Amino acid sequence: MQLTIATDQPFRICQLTDLHLGDFPLNEASQKTLAAIDRLLTENTFDLIMVTGDLIWGKLVSHPDQVLGALYDVFNRHTVPVAITYGNHDTEGTFTRNDLRTLERRLTHPADKHFSLIVADRESYTLEVYRDQRLAHVLYVWDSGAYGHWPDDDQYAAVEPEQIAWFCLLPYARNHEHHDLGFLHIPLPEYHAASHHLLSGSKNEPICSPVTNSGLFYTLLRSQNVQGLFAGHDHDNNFVARYRGLILGYGNVSGYNTYGDLPRGARVIELDGDQLTTSILLY
Repeated sequence: MQLTIATDQPFRICQLTDLHLGDFPLNEASQKTLAAIDRLLTENTFDLIMVTGDLIWGKLVSHPDQVLGALYDVFNRHTVPVAITYGNHDTEGTFTRNDLRTLERRLTHPADKHFSLIVADRESYTLEVYRDQRLAHVLYVWDSGAYGHWPDDDQYAAVEPEQIAWFCLLPYARNHEHHDLGFLHIPLPEYHAASHHLLSGSKNEPICSPVTNSGLFYTLLRSQNVQGLFAGHDHDNNFVARYRGLILGYGNVSGYNTYGDLPRGARVIELDGDQLTTSILLY
């Protein structure tokens, strides 16, 4: 489904993250999550639903087709395009990321993916946003993986070098500064420094980023077309910060079936030319 902006309107994104749905039949907390999302999408207007990982408790879910089917049934009741990337908990069970991507075929309104690259079962892709039949924005989506290649290090996965090279080789013109956004699940190491430069929101827990810095932030700085990057992963953080000219932000934990003291909801991001505005919308 192509992403388009109405003339003289901003492009409005609903970022959902860390739903952590349990196994089927769904428990009360998971049912509450789905009901809240359904209500949110009924009462508000969005141009894209962007889900940034940890849709399910992978190690607890034996029937991801049924659990994700229940979530996708909610999405399918609305005509908003949906894009998904995965988190560290999604594939802690017996199924792979490829298995989960296959289940995305059940979405009635999937957003059109462009330039998909799969490395180590992690998909990177772009979403193209058009205004008046012209490309206005590009959204870059990186699957940030789960855990590192070296289990003894006990660290979260870093963005792979191939995923960074993919970004550098994309054919988009870089002559429009700060028009684009990026999304992933695990925050980059630079979020630590960014947390000293908050613009809004809260930092209520340590930032759980990879120990290894593979260089995506530096690459984004050099590209100059990406205005902001939004993550999930840390349920008690929902801050937005500006660090070295780049917006680094979190979504807001969206699921009830998991830890966290923050009220549940979504992050709303509006893009209008080079202007970015964002806020938390609680259920």
